[in-house]
Amino acid sequence: MRKLVMEEGTSGFFEELVLFAVVSILFVATLTVAVYYGSMKTAEYEKVEFVNQVYNFVKEVRGYQPILHDSVEGLYDYHKIKSVTYDELKRDLIPSFHFYIAIYDVSDYPMKYNATWGNLENSTVYGYYRVVVTYPVDIWVSDHEIHAAKLEVVGWK
Repeated sequence: MRKLVMEEGTSGFFEELVLFAVVSILFVATLTVAVYYGSMKTAEYEKVEFVNQVYNFVKEVRGYQPILHDSVEGLYDYHKIKSVTYDELKRDLIPSFHFYIAIYDVSDYPMKYNATWGNLENSTVYGYYRVVVTYPVDIWVSDHEIHAAKLEVVGWK
């Protein structure tokens, strides 16, 4: 007995195999691009959030009462600065990241009153995100001597 064969051919599923492969490759490529750009958007959002955290931390440092002179924000008492430690700053300000704080005396006075807290060398080890913020401040030495200074805060995760 003879089988009847349709004129379209007998390959069946194999006719659509090439089309299925092309559609599958396009789907995987589209999915990969979407995941990649989605992860970039998330990373950018995390970085912006971290920058905001560092700026808020700098505001807290500018108003940190134990080192201010007469509770004036940005006017640091040099005699109080010498007594504050890194651990006290970390305990009182409670940052969620590693930090380094430096106050550089940029005045024309011959005696410079610089202060630093933290270890900047660790920022290259842990530095997935690293933000540096600089603000102008003053250092009060006496009623007749106030030095212009620069507050630099480095934060990293």
